Amino acid sequence: MKRLEGIITPMVTPLTPDGRLDAGGVERLTEFLIAGGVAGLFPLGTTGEGPMLSPALQEEMCRTVCRIAAGRIPVLAGISSASPSDSIAFGRAAAEAGADLVVAAPPCYIPLTEDEIVAFYRQMKSEIPLPLYLYNIPSMTKTDLNPSLILRLAEIPGIAGYKDSSGNMNAFHEVLLALKDRPDFSLFVGPDTLMAESVLFGAAGGVNSGSNLFPEVYVNCWKAARSGNLAEMRRWQEKIVRIQKLYRCPRNSSAVAESLKIGLKHRGICGSTMLAPHLFISEAEEQEIFRLVEEIGAV
Repeated sequence: MKRLEGIITPMVTPLTPDGRLDAGGVERLTEFLIAGGVAGLFPLGTTGEGPMLSPALQEEMCRTVCRIAAGRIPVLAGISSASPSDSIAFGRAAAEAGADLVVAAPPCYIPLTEDEIVAFYRQMKSEIPLPLYLYNIPSMTKTDLNPSLILRLAEIPGIAGYKDSSGNMNAFHEVLLALKDRPDFSLFVGPDTLMAESVLFGAAGGVNSGSNLFPEVYVNCWKAARSGNLAEMRRWQEKIVRIQKLYRCPRNSSAVAESLKIGLKHRGICGSTMLAPHLFISEAEEQEIFRLVEEIGAV
């Protein structure tokens, strides 16, 4: 497949109040994102609570997104786990479901050396029949993929790209510079507000959580950065900065996914259920998020 560029949405996972997959919500969200112009769908990432879902629920979410997308845009399935064997099983299931790529962070919990991380990704590629994206999110895995390690991993056949959610732009610029002559390798940034800057310097795009709720804002910002229209880019960037306020509303550590689900509930796309043991937020907090969604949409 051709090199991916644009905005890839790390989809929230719509759930029913009893914790089952809300297939109707998945369909409405998928259609909403495709209509909003995103370049790809990334179910089962951090925003999608992927590693917290049961294996059966992960596979159902992947199958459902692939069925609804029906080849219109690529599906990148998250397969991150503390267990390499589980990641391999998830990757094979994603291939059978019709996903186009898989995305894997290094195993969490047990510290790994760089050679062990390289061995892990070599094993992934030897046993999963899909192109693979590296995923650096040290806040969750406690393992940081530094630039020299990324360059080693980029040489493994079948590794097609890299999503950096570390927020370390100095490190990301090193990778951008080192891989500027690799048109086959896509570089994406995770933090919403860093997407435009990254694209200006050669990144393929962003994997940005806020695009669940405002896909057109991120797509338009990406287009402006891609074309070098700085005035237009700044206009959309200001809106992305406002969207960040949503992430600071709920009181708990799952603020990004929870805020987005509440915003999507306000839009009639899906409910706001989070997996246990997450607690429900208060009515006052929910109303504050509704107010912010309306305020952002009106600007």
